[in-house]
Amino acid sequence: MSDQSGGIKRSQTSSSAFLLSRSDISEPVADYGTQPDAAAAWTIETLTRIFPDVIGPGRILEAGLEGVADADRFAVMAVRIDDFHLAAEPEFLIQDVAGVVDEICQDQGGTWGIVDADVLACFLPEIQGEACLEIADAVREKLAQSRNDTVTIGIAGYPVLDYDRQSILKNAQKAVLHAEFFGPDSRVVFDAVSLNISGDKYYQAGDIDGAVAEFKKALELDAENVNVLNSLGVCYGVREEYDAALECFLEAARLDPEEVMPVYNAGYACMCKGDYERALEFFHKAETLDKNVFEVAFQAGRVYLETGRHIQAKKYLEAAVALNSGSAAAHRYLGDCYMEIDRDADAAAAYKNVLKIRPEDAEALSALGYLYEMQSRNADIALLFCQQAVEMAPDNALFRHRLGRLYYNRNRYDEALEEFEAARGLGDTASDEYIAMIRGGEKSVMGDE
Repeated sequence: MSDQSGGIKRSQTSSSAFLLSRSDISEPVADYGTQPDAAAAWTIETLTRIFPDVIGPGRILEAGLEGVADADRFAVMAVRIDDFHLAAEPEFLIQDVAGVVDEICQDQGGTWGIVDADVLACFLPEIQGEACLEIADAVREKLAQSRNDTVTIGIAGYPVLDYDRQSILKNAQKAVLHAEFFGPDSRVVFDAVSLNISGDKYYQAGDIDGAVAEFKKALELDAENVNVLNSLGVCYGVREEYDAALECFLEAARLDPEEVMPVYNAGYACMCKGDYERALEFFHKAETLDKNVFEVAFQAGRVYLETGRHIQAKKYLEAAVALNSGSAAAHRYLGDCYMEIDRDADAAAAYKNVLKIRPEDAEALSALGYLYEMQSRNADIALLFCQQAVEMAPDNALFRHRLGRLYYNRNRYDEALEEFEAARGLGDTASDEYIAMIRGGEKSVMGDE
């Protein structure tokens, strides 16, 4: 039962449908201020017993940079204690780690202090690269001589790119987060992957501009990093800069022709631009790379549905539901497709599946209410569903039009007129005929459109 409504789109594309390889970390690296939190205050108090002049979080960057002021190059090691919150005797653990770091700094002429409750930083003059990795290994080996506990170490050097000296501690912290992916007792030197992980953190926190800045820096270090290119493209896509996004995806796909993610993303960027045929080309190519990617099947089905090719849409949307039966959106679009090819029972079942997953889904409520009305069953539920949909999305012209029809069929003409006029004001031309009939006094119920 096709629902004609003046060409109103069911829903718009969403930039969140781009595929991004995520690090599952939600917050960007903190900018440490002058006031330590309670946990860091405990660490200061604990270490002061052995190191009376220990440098706290509010001063470590300034003091560390003073220690390397005359150095043309230097490095920072951020030393984080693994599973510190699980330690049976945390005061002895932090003291032992600090003792090792202090010994290393004395040997190397460095400066160390507290960054956070479980993180110490060591500023080392005239040291970079492999030499700093050797020092990090020495820290781990010395700690292993007295304890089974381990540390994860992030290393950042200066100069790197156009970073100023103030940035080095934060870069070392980013390297620690990078090292986490290798498990406890790891050490990593700040690089493009560190920036990719950091950029992903900004992205997940909603700071798209911050993410873009990190990804661009990463490409300065590694211009052919496929994951970074894809991530940058996703950020451009979220900002609706689709041409820039497409450029990134195409370059990533060129560098790794077997990677499905940038190929799919290129298709989705084209879809967002309204270039449906090119979008389908990319989706079909992505399908040849991996037939089991839900997003490929789902978005291809959406394109076919929006362009009126319902048989192809049915094929892909049914495949999408099979790949991800928990996707309310896939069931909803499949219901829309079934309505277009007059498979009303299947459409109703699809919308019911949507409401099992998302009871508050306005589009499914409106569509199922419309189906019940056209099938002359569940009249009270049909009206309730359509009313709820309008309450949830009062600016949706299609929902208003459907509710107007239900009122009209019940001879509730004043309410019907209100809904039809609201729908017309939102761009629905299909309501014009109803408005003319009500105003002209014609009260007979129209048949299906």
